[in-house]
Amino acid sequence: MHLNRRQFLRAAIGTAAASSLAACGGSSSTGGASADTLTFSVWGSDAELGSFNAIARAFEKQNAGITIKVEQLPYQQMRSTLDARLQSGQGPDLFRVTYNDIGIYSSQGVLQDLSATIGGESSAFIDALWAGVQYEGKPYGVPHHTDTTAVLYNKEHFAKAGIKEVPATLEEAWTWEQFLEVAGKLKAANPGGTAFGVNWQQFGAFRWFNWLWQAGGTALGADGKTPTLDSPQARETLAFTKSFYDKGLMPKNMLVKTNNSPDLVFPSGKISMAFVGDFLLPDMSTRVTDFEFGATYLPRGAGGAATDLGGNAVVVTTQSKNPEAAAAFAAFLASTDNMKQFCEKTTVLPARKDLAGQQLDYAVRPDLMPVFQQQATTMPPDLVKLVTLPAFSGVNDALVQHLEAFFAGGQSPDDTIAGLTTALKKAVAA
Repeated sequence: MHLNRRQFLRAAIGTAAASSLAACGGSSSTGGASADTLTFSVWGSDAELGSFNAIARAFEKQNAGITIKVEQLPYQQMRSTLDARLQSGQGPDLFRVTYNDIGIYSSQGVLQDLSATIGGESSAFIDALWAGVQYEGKPYGVPHHTDTTAVLYNKEHFAKAGIKEVPATLEEAWTWEQFLEVAGKLKAANPGGTAFGVNWQQFGAFRWFNWLWQAGGTALGADGKTPTLDSPQARETLAFTKSFYDKGLMPKNMLVKTNNSPDLVFPSGKISMAFVGDFLLPDMSTRVTDFEFGATYLPRGAGGAATDLGGNAVVVTTQSKNPEAAAAFAAFLASTDNMKQFCEKTTVLPARKDLAGQQLDYAVRPDLMPVFQQQATTMPPDLVKLVTLPAFSGVNDALVQHLEAFFAGGQSPDDTIAGLTTALKKAVAA
């Protein structure tokens, strides 16, 4: 019998309960290797892994007898690996989780309620991010950082195409029409290449909603339950984003179902602009060796500017042998000093209010980070609520299937909207 992710995790509750009962007569097999060793499962860049390990060592010095094992998992396999371990009762003590995914875990009883640990610190975190870790009024995670998307551009390609002015403020961001005009010039000036790549592949498919909100559309009504996707704005957005491929401005090997994201291609010079998150700047700065690049803002539509909610929280599982120590480490990661250190070294944006307004000493491309900081102010609150629904992963999966079918498979706008609407109804009813 095939289980979807919700059913799969629900099975984990029974497994974990059985393991707990077994522990009454002997040692439990869940959680880390021992109560004194906490396993923290993460994905991340070299800079992120280095920061996680540095903070783990600092925690160990302050908490004698506790060892933090930072376990790296490939990002593309993170969800499936965690789901399998949680179902078998072998979940880690803590893990890193996107705001998009935290809801499905908290709603299935596999995460610790952290009210006693950080409940009193709610005002310290940016409101939207604190709301993102809530389920039924209780926090099941600690907001660690956020990130968002902006546009990196190849300065040599821009000069070759005669593009001398690039938006320097949010107010100057290109309109949709101006963006296509710039892209057309870049394509013409760079034979054999394409103009840009948008980062909506696989788990990032939800970033298509950025364009919908830029057009003035929404996915759910004010009640947070009624789908509103069947609209002129959605049809306009579908047509506009499909034109990226139809006009040869975005490579077809960078469709929604592929793992060929813009950050992988940009360093080669085969695309002139790449939609990427700020957390990728360290990697870009290392891999881009043949040209200089800058950063500018996402295009804006008739509805204004809009960007995606990125970033991650840290959660403690109900399968941890030492949930108190695990919760303490989660809170330690999100302390002012440690969050500041992590953000500065990894070029992500802080989740704490006392850091959000500061000019941080970023280790990589501090000249570009203000673009991302300003772009992050354009996260629409109703879009944040949508992508943090407990069952939002089903909506993202539907986006992968239906956008791919629409962009490359001949599926009609009506069928695409109908398929996405069905997924939205399932998500709000779950």
